[in-house]
Amino acid sequence: MMHRKRINCFGSSCQLALVCLQGEAEQLTGIALGELGRLEAKFSSYHPESVISRINQAAGTGCFTPLDPEARSLFDFVTALWEESSHLFDPTTRLLDHCYDDQGQLNATDAQVRGMLKLVGWSQLQLTDEGALLPQKGMLLDFNSCIRPYAIDSVRRRLVKEGVQHAMIEMGHDAVTIGKQADGANWLIGMRHPWGSRTAIHRIKLNGKGFAMRGDFERRIRFRDENFGRGFSPIDGYPVPGMLSVSVVADTCLDACGAASIARLKTEQAAINWLDKLGLPWIAIDRELRCHGPLAPA
Repeated sequence: MMHRKRINCFGSSCQLALVCLQGEAEQLTGIALGELGRLEAKFSSYHPESVISRINQAAGTGCFTPLDPEARSLFDFVTALWEESSHLFDPTTRLLDHCYDDQGQLNATDAQVRGMLKLVGWSQLQLTDEGALLPQKGMLLDFNSCIRPYAIDSVRRRLVKEGVQHAMIEMGHDAVTIGKQADGANWLIGMRHPWGSRTAIHRIKLNGKGFAMRGDFERRIRFRDENFGRGFSPIDGYPVPGMLSVSVVADTCLDACGAASIARLKTEQAAINWLDKLGLPWIAIDRELRCHGPLAPA
C-alpha cells in the first residue's frame, strides 16, 4: 500500500511516498521524519542552534565551532565544489541576496556591492582541528542547497536498511527514489518547460536514482537587459552569466547536486561540454530559454 506524508523541512516542502504494509507505515514514516528532523536541527541555517547558525553567530569573535565527522564530511564536500567550480560555488554569497529585491533588481549601489564582497569568500573560512571559524563579523554560511540532498539521501539509506523497496523522497528541487513503484511503474519527476502550453510539463524517469535541479528559470532576473539566474559571483557580486537552471540524475541526490551546482556556474558552452564529459543524464536551460542535454524534450 502506498503511504504519503508531507512536511516542511529546511525551508522547503518535503514529500515522502513509500510502499509498505499498513502496520509498518507509522514506524517507517517516523524513521524518515526523525532523520530529517535530526539533520535540520543540526545543519539548517533556519535552525538557531544548528552547526551552521552557531558558526554564523560566532563570526568575528575568534571562537571556533566544533565539527564532528559528519559535519567535516559536508565541509569537505563543499570545499570540493568550491575548487571544482573555480571558486564560484561559495556558500558565503548568501549576503549578496540582500543587494537584490524579490524580482532580482539590484537595489544597492556598486560601492555597496563592493563593500559586501569584503564579507564574502569561502577562502576566508578557517577549518582546523578546533572546528570552523568565520573571521569577520557579519559573514554568513548557508549550506541548505547541499544539506537538502544529503538529508534525503540519508533518509533513503535508513529506509533501505529497514527493507523498503519502493519509495520516493522529494524536497524542493531535489528527489531520490528506491526502486520503481510497487506495480512496476516508473517514478516520475515533473519539470516545467519554458515554452508553450503544449509542452508545459516534461517528465523524467527516476528509478533508484537521485535528482537535483539548481537554478530556476521561472525565477530568472533581468540584469543589464539580459536574463540571469540567481547565482551571484563571489568575485564581483553580480549574477553569473551561466545556465538559468541545470538538472542532473545521478546515483545519489548529493552527486546530482554537485554536478548541477558546478555546471550552472560555468558559461553556457563550458557547462554543456562539462556535463557531456560527466556522462550523466542532464537537462539545462540557457538564458534564451532553450533546452539542452540528453533529457531535453525532443
